[in-house]
Amino acid sequence: MKMRVCMVAGEASADRHASAVIRALRALAPDLEVFGMGGPEMKAAGMECLYGADELSVMGFSDVLPRVRHILSVFRGLLGAIEERKPHVVVPVDLPDFNMRLAKKARRSGFKVLYYIAPQAWAWRGYRASTLAGITDGLAVIFPFEQEFFSSRGVNARYVGHPFMEDPSTDAQRPASWPPGDVLLMPGSRRHEIETILPLMNGARRLVQKRHPGLSWRLRMAPGLDRRIFEALADPGVDLTHELPGADLAVVKSGTSSFEMAVRGVPEIICYRTSRLNYRLAKTFVTVGRIGMPNIILGADAVPELIQENFTPESLAAEICGLVEDEKRFVRMQEDFARLRGLLGHSSPSEEVAKWITALAS
Repeated sequence: MKMRVCMVAGEASADRHASAVIRALRALAPDLEVFGMGGPEMKAAGMECLYGADELSVMGFSDVLPRVRHILSVFRGLLGAIEERKPHVVVPVDLPDFNMRLAKKARRSGFKVLYYIAPQAWAWRGYRASTLAGITDGLAVIFPFEQEFFSSRGVNARYVGHPFMEDPSTDAQRPASWPPGDVLLMPGSRRHEIETILPLMNGARRLVQKRHPGLSWRLRMAPGLDRRIFEALADPGVDLTHELPGADLAVVKSGTSSFEMAVRGVPEIICYRTSRLNYRLAKTFVTVGRIGMPNIILGADAVPELIQENFTPESLAAEICGLVEDEKRFVRMQEDFARLRGLLGHSSPSEEVAKWITALAS
C-alpha cells in the first residue's frame, strides 16, 4: 500500500523535527507520498511543499490581524488538498493556533490525525487539552511530564522522546568551557522577533566587548530567512552562520533554541520581548511562573530569564559578564543541564512517530 501523509509545520524548529520523521517514515514505507506545509528541511527530506513554513511567520496576537486573509487562504488550501488527495494520516506539527483548527476539520471529515509536539496547554490555555481529546487519534509529546498531563484529560498521549536527544551534532561539538571564548547570539526564527530582539542583543554585546574585548561573537541565522535581514541588523565583527556552531555561552530568544542549548550543555541567558499588547494578552493566559523550558522542566531558576521591560542591553550585559567571570555559576548551570538530559531519556522520537503513523495508516 502506498502511504499518503499530510504534514503541516510552520517554523524552523518544527521543520527540522518533521523532516526527521519523514526520513524515518521512508525507511518504513519507501513509496511514501507526503505533502503539506513545511520548510527547506522537509522539502529536502522529500515532502511536496504546497506552502512554505514562512507563510505563517507572525510573532504574536497583534501580528496576526493584518495577515488574516492570507492565513485563511493557506488554511483553505491545505484543507482542499487533504480532501482531494485523501491522506491516510494528517500530522500537524506544533503551531497550535493554526494546526488545532486544521486537525478539527480533518478529523471531522474522517481523516486520522496524529498531532506531533503538543500545545503547551499545561502553561496556558489549559482547555486545549480536552479539545485535543476530541480532534486527534494520538498526541506525540516530547516532554516526559506531558504524557500524564494530557492523558489525565482524555487525550491518547504518548511520550516519544525529545528530538534534540537524537541529533548527532549534539554530541559531535566540542563541549562548552570556561572561561567562555565564543558567544552565540540566537534572536529567533521570525523576522518580526529578530527585528525586535537583535538590536537589544547588539547593545549588550557592545557593553560586554568593552569589558571583555577578547570574546568572539557569532549570530545564528534561522533557516529559510534572507541573509540580508541579518546583515542589515548585525554589528560589524559578528560572524554570521547558518550552522549551529559550538559555543561556550549563548544568548537565546525564549523558545525551542533555549532548550536546545540546554541539551547541548551550553550555559545561556534567555531573552524575550514583544509588543505591549502581545505581552499583556499573553500574561492574561499564562499559568506558569517561568518562560524558559529548561527552568520549567527542572522546576528551578537554572537559567536567567530577561523578559519584556527587564530585557535591556544593560541587564543582558550584566548577565553575560556574570557567566564570563564566575566559574562556579557557569559550571552549576552545566550540571543542571546534565540533570535535565537525564530526565529526557534516550528515545528516538522520529522513529516512534513514524511507527505510530504507520500503525494508524494500516
